[in-house]
Amino acid sequence: MPQVDDPGVGPEPGFEAEAEQPERGFDATGRRLLAIDLSAGQIDLIMRSPPLACIFARLQQVTAEFLAQVAPDIVVAPLFGPDFDVLDLAERLAASGFGGRLIAVTAPLPRPEAVRAEVRDHVVGLSFDLVLMPGEPAG
Repeated sequence: MPQVDDPGVGPEPGFEAEAEQPERGFDATGRRLLAIDLSAGQIDLIMRSPPLACIFARLQQVTAEFLAQVAPDIVVAPLFGPDFDVLDLAERLAASGFGGRLIAVTAPLPRPEAVRAEVRDHVVGLSFDLVLMPGEPAG
């Protein structure tokens, strides 16, 4: 089962419940989810409950106008996408005024706390978490 690495961080109310069962992913009930470079099957594996709406997009589509139209509460993307990493996405979201939560999906990491710190330091004020998928550790 996927594991939310740091469920208690972030100002959004309602996410504290994740600490009770972190291995089950994150709760998206009643929220609008934007999945960047992920498939429906990957999203299903990491959510405890389905979102109100889920939009699938490529990184190239993510602009301020697109975000305003989609109005996501949560953005989920791979830690390392096909032609980007989560820092690229975090910068794009911050520049577009995104105020929701960013979640990166990854294989187990040797030091996930270092990744969280790097992303949060890079884009101050961003609510960021990792969901660690079972499998071989990321290199």
